Amino acid sequence: MNELRFCTYTHKLVYDEDKLLQRQLIVLKNKDGVIEKWTDFHKYARSGKKTASRSVFSGNDKRCVTVCIFLNYIFFEKYHINKLTDVTASMVKDFLNDYGLCRLPGDNEDTHRSQNTVNSCINVIMDFLELMIEDNPKTKLKIADLYRTESVFSKTKRKYIKRRVPVFEVNFKPQYKKIFRDLPEGVFQVIMNEIVANHRNVLMLAALGAFAGLRPSECCNVRRADSALGAGIMFETVDGEVTNVLIDLTEEKNLRSDLISVGGIKKERVQKVYPAFIEAFMSCYDMYMEYITGKPYEKEYGALTNSSTGKAYTYDSYYMEFKKVIKDCIPIMLNDSDQKVVNYGHLLQENNISPHILRHWFSVKLTLYGEDTAGLMNWRGDKSPESALTYLMDKSELEKEYEIVSDEIFNYSLWKAEKQHGTDQL
Repeated sequence: MNELRFCTYTHKLVYDEDKLLQRQLIVLKNKDGVIEKWTDFHKYARSGKKTASRSVFSGNDKRCVTVCIFLNYIFFEKYHINKLTDVTASMVKDFLNDYGLCRLPGDNEDTHRSQNTVNSCINVIMDFLELMIEDNPKTKLKIADLYRTESVFSKTKRKYIKRRVPVFEVNFKPQYKKIFRDLPEGVFQVIMNEIVANHRNVLMLAALGAFAGLRPSECCNVRRADSALGAGIMFETVDGEVTNVLIDLTEEKNLRSDLISVGGIKKERVQKVYPAFIEAFMSCYDMYMEYITGKPYEKEYGALTNSSTGKAYTYDSYYMEFKKVIKDCIPIMLNDSDQKVVNYGHLLQENNISPHILRHWFSVKLTLYGEDTAGLMNWRGDKSPESALTYLMDKSELEKEYEIVSDEIFNYSLWKAEKQHGTDQL
């Protein structure tokens, strides 16, 4: 029999002409990637809270992916159970500790999972098993074998809330090196210069992340102003000058004829470009619209950013293009006059960064501009205050690392595109 692995399968359906409905299923595939068996395990891969349970969810939901890692561990890797109801508390404990300590098959010395990632995995697995137990009351595993509940006071919600605590200890691998994401101002300038000069196909994806704080996958969801599915980007003007830019992220729509999802929207909303960045954003937009004139795109969808094939960029394709940008930036950084930029260039030779770093730069800027928790949440499109609080708690350190911003206008003339590349300066 071929070696089997639990994997996710995304079922897609377009309804109301433009809405893309996705549901992740859990299947068994052989080593050739062929589906050998369909399971119903996906029905447990959702929140255990009745008020939050969903029978249909985005294909970008990571719960099924996490559950598949767990299922492969208990069925094929460390244990070899025959049915899900054979799982025991000791198996769950072993999995969560091997996950947290980066000892799973395929992990190596460079694998690292943050405490937040480990806690997220704990919640997903507890939800999964809780729903499985409710559906199979005769199973030997009981809720009491997994966790207890305790009341804790939430400073953000200003009330006591119930929290699940595993009855066994779950460890995670200490972080042995700094997460490589901080972006010195000079490095940001180099990256934007390179995109303007040689990677203008992703210019608006970068601008949406840096100046509107969109997540990379959300950037891929933005439609043109003249999209047949409705304007995805809108401009408010006063006396011919753009005073406000609004981006429609109120609903995930199908943006490709092949039904491939471009990426998820974490919080559905209308997001504005931060006022201090409007001028820079509009410069990018004007350059980009001139660049794409005459280039192919699927008019029935009208995605703002498209690959050379004319189809909307997906998060994965954007990520790969961003890697090319960074690779091209390294020699430029190594020859920069700013030692911080040179040092960052050396670090990039051994570390990877993703487009998400532009959203981080955006968040740092807003923190230094004096935005409070509510302001950061609003401009970042956050559902909860945790990320905003992290930036605010680190504000004193950020002020040491970055030049303190004294005015409200972002000086995008610092970009030295004209000098470095012989292109039009923004």
